[in-house]
Amino acid sequence: MISNAISWMIAVPLIGAILVFMTRTRAQARMVALVASLVPLVLSLQMFMEFDKTSKMMQFVESYDWVPSIGVKYTLGVDGIGFPLVLLSTIVSVLVIIYSWGEDKRPNQFFGLLLLNEVGVLGVFTALDFFLFYIFWEIVLIPMFFLIGIWGGPRKDYAAIKFFIYTHVASLVMLLAIFALYFTYTMPDGSRTFDMLTLIQATSNTAIFPTSLLNIIFAGLLFGFLVKMPAVPFHTWLPDAHVEAPTAGSVVLAALLLKMGGYGLFRVILPILPSVDKVFVTVIAVIAVLSIVYGAFLALAQKDLKKLVAYSSVSHMGFVTLGSVAVLGAAAPFLSLQGAMFQQFSHGLITCVLFMSAGTIQHSVGTRIIADLGGLADRMPRFAFLMMAGFLASLGLPGMSGFVAEFMVLTGSYATMPTATMIVIFGGVAVTAGYHLWATQKVLFGPILKKYLNVHDAHSYELLSMSLIIILVLLFGLQPALITDIMGVAAEQLMEPVMTLAQMGVI
Repeated sequence: MISNAISWMIAVPLIGAILVFMTRTRAQARMVALVASLVPLVLSLQMFMEFDKTSKMMQFVESYDWVPSIGVKYTLGVDGIGFPLVLLSTIVSVLVIIYSWGEDKRPNQFFGLLLLNEVGVLGVFTALDFFLFYIFWEIVLIPMFFLIGIWGGPRKDYAAIKFFIYTHVASLVMLLAIFALYFTYTMPDGSRTFDMLTLIQATSNTAIFPTSLLNIIFAGLLFGFLVKMPAVPFHTWLPDAHVEAPTAGSVVLAALLLKMGGYGLFRVILPILPSVDKVFVTVIAVIAVLSIVYGAFLALAQKDLKKLVAYSSVSHMGFVTLGSVAVLGAAAPFLSLQGAMFQQFSHGLITCVLFMSAGTIQHSVGTRIIADLGGLADRMPRFAFLMMAGFLASLGLPGMSGFVAEFMVLTGSYATMPTATMIVIFGGVAVTAGYHLWATQKVLFGPILKKYLNVHDAHSYELLSMSLIIILVLLFGLQPALITDIMGVAAEQLMEPVMTLAQMGVI
């Protein structure tokens, strides 16, 4: 492995974005963007081959003093929590650029902003210093704001501002919680640190972090992550952002940016959860169930295909929340936790196909209103096959990655939260199958409407992107161990404080 691989993985898209901004033609912009996104993908695949699945230590670590006077370091590294999302980010970034190959509105700025998004999410998933983590966390707001505000739909200004206000306010609350951690803990030598792992580990010491203080800090961190996911009732910014965003923006938003919230649950929230009041467990569980069930019913009620997919993301991300909190219990297996982590990866792939499908329909026929569509499989057979495969993966068809993830979450959650799990199965999973099948039948099948007789199949670059994602969904559905084995040791580590408290009879 080359030295400082993670830094190169972040630096190349950043340099690529600067070069893309300076290009003068669409051909130059998209080629530079493609090359700049392929380099991180190659590096992540090499890291995948060299990743030690048995190690409990952070891997590919880089650490340098940045602002030593206040304890800020440039520290990067990955483990079983972060690396699958790094791999996901590099895959999605390449495929979304290929899907957007025909973009002709200010292409240099468009592709440059996509690369900046990749810089931000890769930084979030690899930063091990809270100060650095927050910088990358905020970076992603800027390119997404402009992607929605410039290339969005009729209400793009409203959606972009709403997206920015919701996520930025939540980020500020999270920042206050980070500062509370920073100013409360003092290193043995009297200095302070933003080191993420050190501060998280210190929260278990009640002499330093009394429960009353830790509850406030925990609530601030949790709020920041739940808004980003987003979870009910903090979800209202997401449908507007998705509906107005260009297809590439929706794909990046759903596949990568939402995963930042779930990553925060695993990296920060779960290690602290055993040390705070147990009422938080109930609160998070209720939020998870509401997100899954309410999100599914909202999706069922939608007339716009893209809005249906947006609410399905709210519902599916609820499984991440449910699986993470279900580990709290005297006999809690780590199956639900591993399933929640795998759901992050799986949903990141599947939602690409769903939003690409909605975008392709908009480009081809000029509308996403489900009632105005019908019989498109007659004129778009290759696209119809891929769209149907994506929707079946999203509803949890066995053999695809979505089924594996949700099965693991529900099986593991039932051991500690049987009532919540049964509500999710009958109120969420069943409805999810219903709206996916209804939308697929209405859009693709039945007699072709006369006004669509001249519609042609999707462009080859759109079909290529969707095909590659479906192949990956099948690969990880049939061989989930390719990813779950990476997550296994990290999941066990997250469970260690929980199991210790369970053996002591505290929980």
